[in-house]
Amino acid sequence: MQGMDACEDVELRESLRLTDAKVRIPAPTLPLQIMLGGEEGCRLHLYPELRFDPDGRLRHQGDYLLFDPVSYFFDISGFLRLHPGDSLTLGRKDPLQRLQLHYPKVVDQQHLRLKLSAKGLALRNKSRTDGACVAPLTSEDVVERMARWRRQKLARLLEVLGGPLEPPSRSAALDLIEQTIAIMAREPYRVPNAHGRPSGLLALPNRPRPVFVGDLHARLDNLLVVLTQNGFLEALLDGSGLLILLGDAVQPDTPGQEDQMDTSMLMMDLIFRLKLRFPGRVFYLRGNHDSFSEDINKGGVPQGLVWERALRDGRGVQYQEAMQRFYDHLPYLAMSSGYLACHAGPPTGKVSREALVDIQKHPRLAYQLTHARLRRPHSPSGYGPGELARLRKRLGVKADTPVIVGHTPRSDRETCWMNVGGIAHHHVLFGANPDWVGVIAHVEKRLAPLIYPTEPLLQVYNQFARGGRLSENQAAVNVGIGARPDAS
Repeated sequence: MQGMDACEDVELRESLRLTDAKVRIPAPTLPLQIMLGGEEGCRLHLYPELRFDPDGRLRHQGDYLLFDPVSYFFDISGFLRLHPGDSLTLGRKDPLQRLQLHYPKVVDQQHLRLKLSAKGLALRNKSRTDGACVAPLTSEDVVERMARWRRQKLARLLEVLGGPLEPPSRSAALDLIEQTIAIMAREPYRVPNAHGRPSGLLALPNRPRPVFVGDLHARLDNLLVVLTQNGFLEALLDGSGLLILLGDAVQPDTPGQEDQMDTSMLMMDLIFRLKLRFPGRVFYLRGNHDSFSEDINKGGVPQGLVWERALRDGRGVQYQEAMQRFYDHLPYLAMSSGYLACHAGPPTGKVSREALVDIQKHPRLAYQLTHARLRRPHSPSGYGPGELARLRKRLGVKADTPVIVGHTPRSDRETCWMNVGGIAHHHVLFGANPDWVGVIAHVEKRLAPLIYPTEPLLQVYNQFARGGRLSENQAAVNVGIGARPDAS
C-alpha cells in the first residue's frame, strides 16, 4: 500500500489504496466509500440496494447503487446500478456516467473497474495518473441511512395523501373526481383558446424540473415506487419539480387480467389526490386508453367498454359520466423550451399551435397524438425524424429539444429507451413493466433515465398508513435522511 494521500479522509486501518493490481473483496454488506482522483476528485458511495418486501422489511437482493452522497439524499440525483455478474468501469468516457455522477476533470476517462461476481467485488485501478481509495463506512448513522431514507419517504407520502389508498364510498369518489374536473377547467399553464373549450396544450415553465412517467396500465405499485424514490416527492412539495404522466394509467396489460379494473379505479383516485394537492405541479396527458371507445382491445378484451361498465357498476352512472368529462378536459401535449411530451408521438399530418390549443375542432390531430407509432419496416405509416422536426418547428422550440412519448414499449424487458430509432433526443417511456419502473427526469441540467425495481408498495404503504409499524430487521440496513454527510 503506497501513496495514501487518496485515503487521508478515511480510517486508514480499513482502507485500500489501489495501484494497478486487481483487488477482490467479499460482496460488501456495509456501504463503501470510493475516492477517485484524490482530494480534488470524486467521492462516491456504494450501497446495497434495498427493496421493500410485502411485510415492510427492506431487503438486499444483490444489486448495489453507486452515487454522490452529497446530492443523492437531498435532491433529484443520478446513480449507477451494479448487478451481480456485471462489470462497470467508472470514468468520464461514458457520457451517461458524466451526466449521472458529474465527474470533475481529475477523474480519468477510465478510472476504476468494478466487477461483481459470486467470488465477491473485484476492483482494478485503471487510472495512469491518480489513484483510487476504497474504504468501508462503519458509522451507524451512515450504515442505516438508506433504509431510514426510504421509510421517511413513506411518511412524507402519507402526509401528502392523508390516509390509506383504499376504495372510497361512492359519494366520496364522485366528490374527488368533481373537484379534479373543476381544477382541470382552470388548469395552470393551459393555453386558452377563444372558444372556451378545453385546450389541448400545456405551456409549462422552464424552471421546475420535469419528471416523466410512462403508461402505468393500473400498476399502482409502480407509481408508488416513483413517489418514494429519489427527490421526486420533495420536488413537488417545494415547487422545484413537475410530475408529468403520459397517459394510459388505467386498463391493465397483464395477460389474463385485462378485464380487472379495480386497481385502475384506485390508480385514478391516487392521481386525483395528487392533482388536488399539487394543481400546478402534477399533469396528466391523454392517452388512447383514457377512453371508453369500443376500439380499445387487448388480449381479446374490449377494455374501453369493460372500463365503462366497471365504473358504472362500481361507482354509479354519475361517476362514469364524470370520468368522461375528465377525459374531455385533458391536455394532449406539454411543452416548454426544454422538452415536448405527448402520449404517442407527433402527428403525420398537419400540426400547428393553434390546432393544439383548439384541439376539439381537430379530432384527427387528437387521434394521432394518442395513437401514432414510430415508423418501422412493417409499419410505414408511422412517424419518423421528419415529423419530429416539424413538430418542434411548429411549436417554436430548438431542433434538438427532447421529445418524450409513451405508448410503444420497445421490448417487454425494459422500461425506458433513449434516442429511439436512432433519432437523437427522441425518448420512449413505459411505466407498466412488472419488474422495473423508469422515469426520465432532469439530473443536473439534462434529462436522464432513472430506473427502479418494483416493490409491493400498495400493501406496505397501507400497512403504514393504518398505523402499522414498518419492520425493523438487522439483515436490511436501516437508513435515514438526517444530517448531511461528513468526511467519513
